[in-house]
Amino acid sequence: MRYFGIFLIILLPLFSISQVLEGTVYGHSEHGPQPLPGVNIYWQNTSRGVASFNDGTFKIKKEQKDHILILSFVGYEQKEIHVHDMTPVEVVLEPNLELGEVEVVHKNRGTYLSKIDAIHTEHIHGAELHKAACCNLAESFETNPSVDVSYSDAVTGAKQIRLLGLEGTYSLLQLENMPNLRGLATNYGLTYIPGPWMESIQVSKGAASVLNGYESISGQINAEYKKPDSQEKLSLNTYAGTSGRMEFNGNGNIRVFKDKLTTGVFFHASDLSKRNDVNDDGFLDEPLARQVQFMNRWKFNNHKGFMAQAGFSLLDESRLGGETAFEKGMTPLVTNPYGINIETSRLEGFFKTGWVSENEMTALAWLSNFSRHETNSFYGINHYDAGETRFYGSAVLTRSFDDHGHHSVNTGFSYIYDSFDETLYNIDDIHTEKVPGLFAEYTFKPGHNMVLMAGVRSDFHNLFGTFITPRMHFRYNPNEHLTFRASAGKGYRSANVLSENTYLLASSRPLQWDDDVFFEEAWNYGLAVIQNYHLWNRELQINAEYFRTDFISQLVVDRETSAEYVILSPLDGKSFANSIQLDVRYQPVERLDVLLAYRHNDVQQTIGGELREKPLTSRYKGLITLNYTTNEKKWMFDYTVQFNGGGRIPRYPMENIEAALLPSDYYEFAPFTVMNAQVTKYFKNWNIYAGAENLADFRQKRPVEGADDPFGEGFDATNVWGPVTGRRVYLGLRFNLDYNQ
Repeated sequence: MRYFGIFLIILLPLFSISQVLEGTVYGHSEHGPQPLPGVNIYWQNTSRGVASFNDGTFKIKKEQKDHILILSFVGYEQKEIHVHDMTPVEVVLEPNLELGEVEVVHKNRGTYLSKIDAIHTEHIHGAELHKAACCNLAESFETNPSVDVSYSDAVTGAKQIRLLGLEGTYSLLQLENMPNLRGLATNYGLTYIPGPWMESIQVSKGAASVLNGYESISGQINAEYKKPDSQEKLSLNTYAGTSGRMEFNGNGNIRVFKDKLTTGVFFHASDLSKRNDVNDDGFLDEPLARQVQFMNRWKFNNHKGFMAQAGFSLLDESRLGGETAFEKGMTPLVTNPYGINIETSRLEGFFKTGWVSENEMTALAWLSNFSRHETNSFYGINHYDAGETRFYGSAVLTRSFDDHGHHSVNTGFSYIYDSFDETLYNIDDIHTEKVPGLFAEYTFKPGHNMVLMAGVRSDFHNLFGTFITPRMHFRYNPNEHLTFRASAGKGYRSANVLSENTYLLASSRPLQWDDDVFFEEAWNYGLAVIQNYHLWNRELQINAEYFRTDFISQLVVDRETSAEYVILSPLDGKSFANSIQLDVRYQPVERLDVLLAYRHNDVQQTIGGELREKPLTSRYKGLITLNYTTNEKKWMFDYTVQFNGGGRIPRYPMENIEAALLPSDYYEFAPFTVMNAQVTKYFKNWNIYAGAENLADFRQKRPVEGADDPFGEGFDATNVWGPVTGRRVYLGLRFNLDYNQ
């Protein structure tokens, strides 16, 4: 009941029954169409008007006599559109070329919660990604209230995300709306996506659309790369940190045939060769690492309804961790220092195409990707070698049944092929998943203020048989300031037992498992409310949400039942996660954006026959982000504070050990705070940025347990709940050149 008051405050405004037209306005910029805030929108021959919000959306009351809508903004040509009905409109404003040297600069928050999407989605754009160093996808969520990122262990550098209190394996990770970064890429895939290559990120919570597959349980994260037909001609980024990490990123677009055929070339290189051991435990604080990537993508658009894109990427990465005395080339023996070596090579390719009819009532799309991933590694004296070949393809037919868009259907089929060849403890595991599937999704829009989306899919798994995935999403806007959402749906996923848990090999206890692949099943339910106020002529946005995930079957990582093994076994009992979040976004003074957020996690799982709080999960998270930009965007200042709640540490039973002799943080970790800051100086075509992560230099004590005897029984580097590296200061330089310059 204590959360009821939060929702009650948001529901205070009276519902409006007026007829309201909804839409989005974009400005044609050097990066293509971008949401344009602050646009003046009014009906012809009236004084009734509104201004578009920060995400470019607007809602304006329409009377029966209103037909001509006028949109105007300084620096752009005025546009008039004829409004036939209440169908939501999208308008693109063209720059006013007659202005000459006049430059218009507007404050862009960089992130916003959509009020139009049926699914509760947060959009993150380039402006938000520039608020931190953002060297890769894993480091793109430092200022995000919904996604947590942490190390999986203290020696490999593997990172994992958490959404709704659950590991990232329960979130569907996509690249340009195609599933990716799973299987062998699960533990390190977040570092395979360079930040400077990304155009935007979309984070949605709860069950996703059935079009995207059956695997989304807690949510979906989709990353969009920069497009080769954008106005960006050349982009360069360099980064250097006090930890010894150095990076270089570059991408450029080439117009091969006017604006119809374009290509983009991307390059990334990173290196960390400095041996850091700040806590003097004899182990590297983070592994020595080298990564090189290349990507080439093409796009064809005839601007008559047909578009096609294709591309490929190559990645080569090497990680060397463990004791500081371990050198590359050393044989993994108990007589040598403890070491971890992971060599990875990955090839990816994609092809997607689409066609839209002239009346825009029918559309066809094909999306497909392919990857080949190979890993050779050892953890101490345990060797793990694996290869994975994966293909995904999906065909989608979209059909609207009326001119007003009240009724539409998405239907189609998909196919997944995933082949694994793994070796651990001299045990070979070879298995292949083949999953054809059919899906259909119906969308009902009786008016501008309501959307009901219901979908179902049937998949035919060669290992687990046929299963049905139902999902539903509902959005309702009683007035222009209030948005309700509700969702419910089922999700499944194939848990690849070894590849997803290789970080557990950084322990003296071997893994024990029965099945090489395990099928998980869960229900997810969610409610969300967005309320927009105008406080002192500035928009105040409050978002409140609640999500619950109930598992029917689940793979449980049991580190508490046995002193001899880490047991990977099926769930025998209950497992659930409750997540409630409240965040407030406001601009108290001009050009100062403030985000305040709080999230409470209640994650329970049956382990060893007992329902317990899931270990290494923070009970809450608080977040404060401040972003200030000076006039004309000469300087930008960013400051972030993360408040992380305490949690439980997994411990197996030990005999003849008195509790009084154990340290106070043996079974529990206390709440801790992490602060980050960055300052950016902008020039015409380039900017320089400097910052610090973990300003207070907070570090987890004893991240590597038993470091003095890594081949002994007490060695464990997997009980990580906080930062394992101290304060890190960095400096970077970005350069951008556009075609219109």
